[in-house]
Amino acid sequence: MSITTKITIITRTVHHILLCASVFAITACSQTTHESLQGAKNPPPTHFDNPIIKYDTQDPTHEIGELIFTADPAAMVLNDTVYLYTTHDEQSIDGNDYRMYDYRLWTSKDMVHWKNKGTVLRYSDFAWARGDQKTGNAYAHHVIHRKDQSGKSKYYFYAAVEGGQKDGKFGFSIGVAVSDNPQGPFTDPRGMPMILLEDTAQYKDHTWRNIDPAVFIDDDGRAYLYWGNQQLWWVELEPDLIHLKGEEYTLDTQGKMHNRDARNVRIHAVNSLPNFEEGPYVSKHNGMYYLVYAAGFPESIAYATSTSATGPWNYQGILIEPLPGTTTIHPAMFDFKGNTYLAYHNAGLPDCRGEEITDVQYV
Repeated sequence: MSITTKITIITRTVHHILLCASVFAITACSQTTHESLQGAKNPPPTHFDNPIIKYDTQDPTHEIGELIFTADPAAMVLNDTVYLYTTHDEQSIDGNDYRMYDYRLWTSKDMVHWKNKGTVLRYSDFAWARGDQKTGNAYAHHVIHRKDQSGKSKYYFYAAVEGGQKDGKFGFSIGVAVSDNPQGPFTDPRGMPMILLEDTAQYKDHTWRNIDPAVFIDDDGRAYLYWGNQQLWWVELEPDLIHLKGEEYTLDTQGKMHNRDARNVRIHAVNSLPNFEEGPYVSKHNGMYYLVYAAGFPESIAYATSTSATGPWNYQGILIEPLPGTTTIHPAMFDFKGNTYLAYHNAGLPDCRGEEITDVQYV
């Protein structure tokens, strides 16, 4: 969930993650050059000139141009490249609030220089999304890579978007879009959402409860979808990553789903996380599973650990306290070239007016 973003990165080794909050503070600009990062003796930087995404230019960190507000970072690392996907906050076309219509991609091979790859998905790419250019909202997301049975790479984009409910009800759904390229284009293989309000109605009744999806694929190949606002849920996915385990349905002549039956789907509610608000993100480091999430309101970043991707989760504490100027924060923890990083958003750009921007720190 967002209000215009600045992406920040934190770096340090994960087993020291309990160090004091000052370890994760935004630090001075790194002087590391692109050339030096190529040497074996020079790891990626541990300090950043945050926010890393400032301008809607080819080099969003260093090339000055029009400011861009990006939120809800999701990181995917492939080979020698970080793919950083964000939401994008804009002034509402009809009103005083912000709106989020598209998802942006930024890439880097050294964590110093970033490339602006532009829009890779719009909320309206889901035919079931609610409204028009004035009303649609593209909330937080997650992107993962997996090879299909033929060995071909596929990229799966999970997104929380308004619309898709039965009987025209208002609320957020979670959908998935697939591409052969991390830069898209992404298309919806289901023709309907993965998660609907009816799937979690027994737990909560607010219409924005099904947001902030994150998918984790374990070492045994099993995949899990995590999501939620004011409640964390998880469900196992089928190997195709586009259906819930136990989900039944029929297909029309275009291969789109109809007659969805989720009675055999097991959705699990997690109640052991203090002040869970939203933004779950699961990763694995040195045999330990880490769940970072937005806690409380205004939000801080908290974390828990487990010996299993399905829990139980043991609460470990706060990584980042609430930040000035914004009530929300959204974490993404990832490994790159021997370091562990944490991306999140805050309200640190000029004229932010409650909008978010993306930072990175070394943890």
